[in-house]
Amino acid sequence: MQFIERLKLELEDVQEFLNGLPLDLSDCKIGDFGCGQGYTTLSLMLRLNTAECIGIDTFLSNGFSPSFQSVKQTFDKIKSTVLATPENSQEDKIVGEIRNLLRKGYFPVFQQSDILQSNSLPINLDFTFCKLVLGNIFTGEYSNRIKGEDGVNLAIQNIANSTKPNGLVCLVERDVMNFTSFLQNARLKPLRVYRISRGDIGMHGRLTSSVSIVNYVVYLCEKFQIE
Repeated sequence: MQFIERLKLELEDVQEFLNGLPLDLSDCKIGDFGCGQGYTTLSLMLRLNTAECIGIDTFLSNGFSPSFQSVKQTFDKIKSTVLATPENSQEDKIVGEIRNLLRKGYFPVFQQSDILQSNSLPINLDFTFCKLVLGNIFTGEYSNRIKGEDGVNLAIQNIANSTKPNGLVCLVERDVMNFTSFLQNARLKPLRVYRISRGDIGMHGRLTSSVSIVNYVVYLCEKFQIE
């Protein structure tokens, strides 16, 4: 599946996950933890009209994470292709939206960091997004040294530490484990906790069979200040 077609599907998911969030966060700094190929990172920029979005991942070039170089090459190619394509009324709407970002000087940037190691993570984020990372940390799917509840606590604490006081955090996980109890320790106050079912995205588009439906829980939180 071509990047733009996959991006459209990822953008649909992001729109569902962020339902109720302010549409214009143009002055905000956003972090996308566990960004993988960068689809969600670009989707967040398009959805929230933000000038700065950082995709954070280990980029270990394994089954869970691509290499940093491959993601950088993909986004460099997207940038050069869009800018070199003459604007016309028949072009794909998403291509036009990406061109508008580039004209403003906006585009995702990527940072190679481990969510379980706080010394290299970004700081002062206004909004933090993290999809399908915590459950894998809990089960040790990333071969992470710290797993189980200790791993989840550390990951959520590092996400919170990267976020400004009164900033927003959105955690999206499969509906197989409840993460609410971990939020209080990280000074995250749930504003909304809701469930969404979405067809998974395959190599050739969105899957529609019943076995391909993924049940998600979305935790939209605010980081509160210590009084």
